[in-house]
Amino acid sequence: MSPKVLQEIRAKAAKAKKRIALGDAFDERVLRAAFEATDAHLAEIVLIGDRELLEREAARLGLSISGIEILSSETYADTELLAQEYYKRRRSKLSSLGEARSELRSNELLFGAALVAGGSVDGMVAGSLSTTADVIRAALKGIGLADGISVLSSMFLLALPPVVGFREHEFSIAFADAAVVVDPTLEQAADIAISTASTYRELTGNEPYVAMLSYSTLGSAHSDSTEKMAQAVSAVRKKAPSLAIDGELQFDAAFIPTVAARKAKESTVAGRANVFIFPNLDAGNIGYKIAERLGMGEAIGPILQGLRRPMNDLSRGASVSDIVNMIAITALQG
Repeated sequence: MSPKVLQEIRAKAAKAKKRIALGDAFDERVLRAAFEATDAHLAEIVLIGDRELLEREAARLGLSISGIEILSSETYADTELLAQEYYKRRRSKLSSLGEARSELRSNELLFGAALVAGGSVDGMVAGSLSTTADVIRAALKGIGLADGISVLSSMFLLALPPVVGFREHEFSIAFADAAVVVDPTLEQAADIAISTASTYRELTGNEPYVAMLSYSTLGSAHSDSTEKMAQAVSAVRKKAPSLAIDGELQFDAAFIPTVAARKAKESTVAGRANVFIFPNLDAGNIGYKIAERLGMGEAIGPILQGLRRPMNDLSRGASVSDIVNMIAITALQG
C-alpha cells in the first residue's frame, strides 16, 4: 500500500487539475502511466513526441490514448512564438532566432520545457529514457531558475511508517540535496533550504522547520563546513525571514526533543525539524539511504526544485507507479 502522504498528494493533484507534459513518451512505461494518470484524473496529460509513432505504440500495447493530447516540435502550431520567447530568455547564449528554432525542433525535452515556461502546460516529467543531465540541461535552458534562487537542487520526501513504542503515525520529512548539487556554496545551501521548505509545504501541507545539518551544534565545533551551514542560516533569515530555520545542528539535536533540550534549548527548530539540509552530496545521499533502509520508510524522489516552473526527472529504472506519482507531485509544485 502506498504511504499516506502519496495518497494525499494524488488526491490533491486530482483537485488541482493541472496540465502535465510527459517526455520520453515512446517508452511503454510512460504510455501506461499516461493512461493511468488520465484514468485517475490526476492531471490532463500531454505527450511530447510524434503522433503517428505514439499512437502506433499505444495500439500495440492495447492502450487507448485517443483522449490524450500529443504535441511535437515539428508540428506545434505556435512554434514561432515559442521560439521567440525562448530566444528572448536565452539571448545572451544564442546567436539568432534561427538557432532558437533549430534547438527547439531538434530537442523534444527542450521543446517540452519551453512549453512549461510559456504556460502551455503546468509542468513536465521526463527521464525514463533520457539521462538526468539531459533533463536538467533542458530544464535550465528552457525554464530557468526561479527569481532569487541561485541553484537547481533536489529533495527526497521520506515517508516513515509508525513504529510501536516510538511513534504512532506515519510522518514525512525532507532531505536535501541528495542527488544534484555536489558541494553547495554558502549561497547555494541557503537557496536549497528555501527551495526545500517550499517543496515540503506544497507536497505535505505541513509547516516546514528547517535544520542546517552538521557534525556540530551551534558552535560546538569549528570548520569551513560548520561555518558554511551556520552562515547559510543567516542568509536564509535575510531572504526568507518568516521561515523557521536554525543551525548548524547535529541530526539528533534537530530531531529528538530530549537531545535538543540539552544541546540547543534556545532553538525554536531543534527537536522538531522536518526539513534537513546537508552540507554536501555525500552526506545527503548517504543520509537519505540510511533513513530509508533502517527506518523502513519510502524515499520519494529526487524531486527537482528551484525552477521558475516545475519539471522533474525520473530514474531510468522508474516503474509505471513511480511515473504516476511524479506526475502528481509535479502538479502540486509551483
